[in-house]
Amino acid sequence: MGESSKKYGGFTLLELLVAITSSTIILGGFLIAFSSLSKSSRLRDKELQSLREGASARMKIEKALTGASLAAFNTIANNSTASNVPMLYYYKFNDDPEAKLKEYGYFYVDEQQQSIDPSYQERLDDSGNPLKMENLYFHRIVVSENDAEYNPGKDDANFPKAEDFKLREPDREVVVHEVSDFMVNLDEARTEEADKRVSYSLDYQISTNFFLDTSSDSTANRRERIFKGSSYVLGKITS
Repeated sequence: MGESSKKYGGFTLLELLVAITSSTIILGGFLIAFSSLSKSSRLRDKELQSLREGASARMKIEKALTGASLAAFNTIANNSTASNVPMLYYYKFNDDPEAKLKEYGYFYVDEQQQSIDPSYQERLDDSGNPLKMENLYFHRIVVSENDAEYNPGKDDANFPKAEDFKLREPDREVVVHEVSDFMVNLDEARTEEADKRVSYSLDYQISTNFFLDTSSDSTANRRERIFKGSSYVLGKITS
C-alpha cells in the first residue's frame, strides 16, 4: 500500500495535504481582505474626523469673534515659539467708560508638542525620524480685574500683543489636526458710534494634509483636503 493511501484519523495523507493547503489559501485571503478592510476603515475614520473639524472651525471662529472690538489676521513673529506664525486674533472689552480688556484669543498654526497635547501622535519617515506635524489651535484668555492685562486700553503698556502671546500653553485647543496652511482675509466695517457695532467679513482657508499610516510618508497614504468658508460677524465698538 502506498504512502498516500495510509489513513490519518480517517483521512489519507493526500487528503490531509489538500485540506491544509486549501485552508492556508482561504486563511491568507481572509487576512489580506481583513487588512484591506481595516485600512479602508481607518482612512474613512480619518476623513470623517477631518470633515468634522473643518465644519466646526467656522462655528468656532464666528463664536470667538462675535462681540470683538478689535480683530486681525497677520503672520506674527511670535516670541514664545521664535517663529513666524499665521494668526487670527481678537480682543473684547467691557462696557464701562474705560473699556477695560475682558477677553482675548487667537487661532494659530503650531507644531504639536508631546508634553502638552493629548492628541499627540508621532509619525516617522523612512529613516525613522519624526515627521513635523502642525495643527490649528485656539487659545482663549478671560481677563479678571486682578490680572495685569485688565487695563484701560490697547495703548497701555500691559496690553497683550500678538508677538507676546503664549502659544504653547497646556489648555490650548486643537481645532483642526494636521494643517499645512491657514489663511484669512479679514475686512472690518465700523458703523455709527451710536450703534456701538463693528462688523467683520472674513474669508478663510484651512489646508489639511494627513497620513493614513503612522510610520509612512508615501504619497499613496497621504490625503489632502482644503476647507474654505466665508463669515459675517458682528463685533462691538467700545469707548
